Amino acid sequence: MPVKEMKISYYLKNPVICPLCGTVSKREDLLSGGGRFIAADLTDELRRIYEPSKKFGEIFPLNYPITVCPACFYATYHDDFILITPKHRPAALSQKVKRVREIKMIFPDIDFNRPRDLISGTSSYLLAIASYSFHTKECAPTFKKGLSALRGAWSFDDLHAKDQNQGFDRFRNILYRKAVDYYEKSIAYSQNGQEHIDGIKNFGPDLDKNYGFQGVLYMSTLLLYKYGSDENREERIQKLMGAKRVISKVFGSGKSSKSKPSFILEISKELYAKVGEKIEGLKGE
Repeated sequence: MPVKEMKISYYLKNPVICPLCGTVSKREDLLSGGGRFIAADLTDELRRIYEPSKKFGEIFPLNYPITVCPACFYATYHDDFILITPKHRPAALSQKVKRVREIKMIFPDIDFNRPRDLISGTSSYLLAIASYSFHTKECAPTFKKGLSALRGAWSFDDLHAKDQNQGFDRFRNILYRKAVDYYEKSIAYSQNGQEHIDGIKNFGPDLDKNYGFQGVLYMSTLLLYKYGSDENREERIQKLMGAKRVISKVFGSGKSSKSKPSFILEISKELYAKVGEKIEGLKGE
């Protein structure tokens, strides 16, 4: 008897039409259930780790949230793909050669007509960062760049774990630093009205749970604490002091609620203490 193929994904029936170049393609999405996902630990970065299953092997859910045009490499989260305004389409299309060239410098054999794998999944986040530069404030492009940079860093870390001789750790570190900047800016922009976050359905940062805007405040502080630049000590201290004020808003009175689950309160308090210790250590140098 032929061996039954264990599928982990499928293609949606409705075609995807690129708003920039008109290329028609199919969107691939992940199947669920059937023992595909064996949830393991949650990291301090709120990333869910999955154990490989005997049936399906390793599965990387983060390979699938970005829609990518296989021709011009325009890429966004699924709901935003057609939302680029007619005004911005020519400029975004003009960057096609640049997008393709820069991705192929890292992954020469990339092909978004093939089923997603860890390489195309990782590439999709790099392309999303580039593509959101052409979206309006209604799409909260800075936050989505930050989320893409964070998920891209995680994906490069997965690639590095598989092959430590390709320099994937260097790209991982670059994306973590980009995430620090984007998360910090997205909070400022949401507060001054420069960008709108009201329409965001899922703040992530991973796919299994939405930690809301409180999770964004936590992640912004954590990323700065872990990956912020140490080149300028005084600037570092000032940024950490600002982050400490931000994270203090998360646990506030200490009472949990629907928007502030007890889990977020607890890890935010722990992070608040760590940031304080880091500041004192820097002051003592």
